[in-house]
Formats: sequence, C-alpha cells, structure tokens
Amino acid sequence: MVLNGMAYLFIGIGSSGTAILNSVLEYKEIRRDKPIVIRLRSDKEWNKSRISREKGADFAFVISELDDGDEVSRAAAMLSECGIKTLFVGVLPAMRRQKSENLINAFYTLEKLKEYINSFIIVDNQRIAHLPNFERYYPRYNRYIASCIVDILAGVRDKTAAMNIDRLLSIISFSDEPGYAALSRASELTKGLAGYILPFLRHKPLDLRTLIRVSMEKLSIAEAPLSSERGITFLRVPEYYVRGERVDKELVEEFMLMYTKECYLAVCTTKRNIAAITNLFVYRFEQLKRLRELRGLAHEAI
Repeated sequence: MVLNGMAYLFIGIGSSGTAILNSVLEYKEIRRDKPIVIRLRSDKEWNKSRISREKGADFAFVISELDDGDEVSRAAAMLSECGIKTLFVGVLPAMRRQKSENLINAFYTLEKLKEYINSFIIVDNQRIAHLPNFERYYPRYNRYIASCIVDILAGVRDKTAAMNIDRLLSIISFSDEPGYAALSRASELTKGLAGYILPFLRHKPLDLRTLIRVSMEKLSIAEAPLSSERGITFLRVPEYYVRGERVDKELVEEFMLMYTKECYLAVCTTKRNIAAITNLFVYRFEQLKRLRELRGLAHEAI
C-alpha cells in the first residue's frame, strides 16, 4: 500500500490479530490500494526474510493479541532492524474466564515491546466481557475496531487532513515513555436510503456534538479515564461538507478539550453518505487501571 508516497505493511498475528486484519481488508478502499499483508499463525511462518522481501515498506500496522509475547516481540524486533516504523494494535485478554497466566503474559509482552515500539493502540476485550456469552460478540467488536483503523488510515493518506504517519506516531508517544491510546468511534448517515438512488438530494446538517458524545461511550479500553494527555479526532465526511465549509472545527476542538489536554483534528472526505468520528485518546501507563491491574498480577506472581 502506498499512502502519501510511503509503502505500508499490514501484519496480523494470532487469531485476534488476523480476525481484525481480515475485517480491515473487507473495505474496498483498502483492497483497492493492494496492501502488503502478512498473516502469522505460528513461529514457523515468521522469519526475517519475509520482511526483507518487503524492503520498500516504510511503515507497519501490526495487530496482535498480547498473550503470545515471544512471537510478537520477535516481529517487533525484526521490523525495527529493517527500519520500519510501527504502530502496534494490542488486544488485551479479558479478566473474565482467562487464566492469570495469559493476563501476566500480556503485561510482559507490553514490557518487551517497549524496546522496539513506543506507539500503542489498546483493544481491551474487557469492554465486552460483561455481556452474556461475550465471545459471540467478538466478530462485531473486531469490525468496530477495523472501522476505526480504516478511518485512521484515511486520515493519514489524505494530504488535506494535516496528518501523516510521522505526526501520528509522535502524538501517540511521549519523549520519556510509550503512549497507550484508546479508540472510539461513532457514525451516522448523512442521507437516507433514497440519497443513494437520487444523488441530488442534499445531505443533512452534521450533528457533531452527538457524534462525539456517542463515540465517548465506546472507548476501546475498560475504565479509561475521561481525561487524557492528548487526543486525535479523525472526521470523515462527504466532500459536500468540506467544499461548503460546513464542518465546525472549532466546535469539535472545544468539545474534545473537555476530554483531553491537547487535541488534534484531521478532516478527510469519503464517497459514502456517512459522517464518522474516530478518536484516539492517548494515556500514560499509570493512567490506565487495566494496565496497572496487569502489572499487579505480574508482581504478585513473582
């Protein structure tokens, strides 16, 4: 995949990583770019030669569960050796029905990855663990996370959005420690079904306040505080809104500053009759209760 002159690599590791990656690849706009895709399900599949064959890649989007630390760490090390910048999407196991060993492994995996990666997006399965038979909700949850990833990629590929990969990675990380970001997203139709048949029908006004408010109810980390260090909002709207300057950027920034100390906004267009807001809220390790819980379990086991 080439975005803004850079080649991109998708890597899915383990069942959760490959499931989310497969959901990302269901989007026509992603498949149209013919991305470089590697799916890893066992140690035998992973070796440095696979990355060496992709020397043109400048950036990797790695999606993986966190309780299989050896393989994930090996992948991160090889990407680092090849000089490929990496944004890591890590799936935390839910506390419910999970062996403590898996939870402890997730903490140590994050610790190992800090040597190679300093920009993390956390997908916390604890967010749906309260639901009865919550495993049945994994496909829907994976599609939700995939839609967030697609919006982020749209934001960094759009030259008018004032966001690129280097800036994104810089915002998600801190100078003295990695950054851990929670995802959230909300969307709404800008036209009714008739709008797809009759293109001349106008889009309705954007309800940005509602979109942001709804998105805040769907953070990807359980018990994430409503006050982060930094926040990035990717707003995707039909060109109609951008061309007519119908996007109230000041309203979005004002609303976001209720939840974060610093906010950044990237507006990009979509050909679909949908307005979508995807947020990345960036925290330090100590701010996230879920990460502190994993560390506590690891220290108790010593």
